Amino acid sequence: MPDQTPGSPSPASTSSSVSAIASQDVSRRTMLRGAGLLGVGVGFGLPALLSACGAAADDAGGGSGGGTLTLAIDATSAVNDPAFYTSLGDWMAVDCICRGLTFISFETNEPAPDLAKKWTMSDDRLTYTFTLREGVTFHDGTTLTSADVLASLGRQFDPEDKTLPKGATRPLARLGANVASLTAPDDMTVTMVLKQPDRTLLAKLSDIGGRIISKAALDKYGADIGKHLVGTGPFAFSSATSGQSVTLKAFDGFRLGKPPLDRLVLRQVQDPSTIVSSLLSGDVSATQFAPYSAVSQLRKDSAVKVYDTPHNANAIMMIDARRVPELKVRKAINLAINRKAILQQAFYGIGAEPKGYAIPPAQTGYDTALADLSTQDTAQATRLVEEAGAKGRTIRLMAASDSWHPKAAQIIAQNLTDVGFKVATTSVDPATYFSRLLDANDDYHDLMIWERNTYVPDPDDMVGAMASTTGIYGSKLSGMDTLKGAASLTDDLYAAKNLTDATKRTAAYTRIQRQWAEEYMVLSMLACFSNLVVSGSNVTGMNTDALANHRCYLEKASV
Repeated sequence: MPDQTPGSPSPASTSSSVSAIASQDVSRRTMLRGAGLLGVGVGFGLPALLSACGAAADDAGGGSGGGTLTLAIDATSAVNDPAFYTSLGDWMAVDCICRGLTFISFETNEPAPDLAKKWTMSDDRLTYTFTLREGVTFHDGTTLTSADVLASLGRQFDPEDKTLPKGATRPLARLGANVASLTAPDDMTVTMVLKQPDRTLLAKLSDIGGRIISKAALDKYGADIGKHLVGTGPFAFSSATSGQSVTLKAFDGFRLGKPPLDRLVLRQVQDPSTIVSSLLSGDVSATQFAPYSAVSQLRKDSAVKVYDTPHNANAIMMIDARRVPELKVRKAINLAINRKAILQQAFYGIGAEPKGYAIPPAQTGYDTALADLSTQDTAQATRLVEEAGAKGRTIRLMAASDSWHPKAAQIIAQNLTDVGFKVATTSVDPATYFSRLLDANDDYHDLMIWERNTYVPDPDDMVGAMASTTGIYGSKLSGMDTLKGAASLTDDLYAAKNLTDATKRTAAYTRIQRQWAEEYMVLSMLACFSNLVVSGSNVTGMNTDALANHRCYLEKASV
């Protein structure tokens, strides 16, 4: 995407043109989804069939509450960039600073208009025309135009974009691999042409990677934009200190009205006991990182509120087929796991057993006909280990050192020992877990305990992201791309996501998941859960369903 500097062509003559690369798709606690990009720019103008209406989170409430809300987060690198993932905390800051063309509230799973006030879709479902809202102001005082959209999305699609920081993860790159062109017919219109239909496009544009940045700020700061992020969201960047906090201030010009809060502080708090004591004392106003072990204590204390939110996240264990090449052994590992123990001891009952395999209960496509894929059978596991000649083999297990991961690792290590393996485990600091997951040469890459949180509530964001050999789960993590026949799942996933009949779509994802598990078994489901959202009793107006998915929508919150 070329820079739009003074004297350069107007948005109407700008198009995005880059060559496609292999798409990748990463998770959300310590990784992200990403890879791919776009193609050539051409002219369009096909008749529209579909027009969306409504508004995202309209009537934010304004109000005069004032004050500061302090949100405990997992970590911050002080780099807040939609194209660069370092921690959930940093991306939560992006959520507050920037908005996208579309918006999913998580109180409903349907995408609604946001910076785009409406859109149309061509008969062949390839051309989307977005009409931008007029008079939307960025925190730097500039006004939203199509040039801002082209610059923001273009850097996600183009790995050579000069505004990308080193190591940029570009979460919309997978979407970009399917984009033929991105153009601006005028200042308030953006046209996106796809190579193939994608009925999940509008939902994907609501994701953090789809957030729109001031082009003036991108031109000014370039690859350092993450230290000076400028958006149109309810809160503007104020300051940030790596390893400590990000401070945001309410934006008077937010299009839905100034938030009731004056300030929002995202503070790094990693010690579980400190999170609990800070909630009870009021030093922390809210968090979705409360330890499950404290749920009983917190529910009994009138100083705080514990929220019940939908089970939208997956606790998973990836199995690297390059390290564990025998299907029988991978199946034995899956059969050995005691999910009931993990649910009770690691999550303290806050969740559910994974009866729908990779689709959690809160999402469409959940099908309990897949419950057998996550059932413990130690006798069968032991037989498979012996048949494969793997009795006494050392299996290496890696897990992050925070939250539920250590207890789950302890339970799984014992389960695997019980069926004939020797188990070596390592506990990894969350800040370095991401890089180790990506390193197929890591000594502990046999088994990796992890989680997949929902940022786009659709089966494609779970099954589509993890079962495709072109994504990071299917390649760098599990090595499934080295297994014969596995690439066929990618075509099946494309067909499934574009089905319009809900019953047929569920059936398609069910068939894919069964084949994925029975023929390859590189994903072992541990539990479905909800991140534990807790706030002080004086906090109101939080979107807790979104916060449970690590999405930070606090424009209506007050203290």
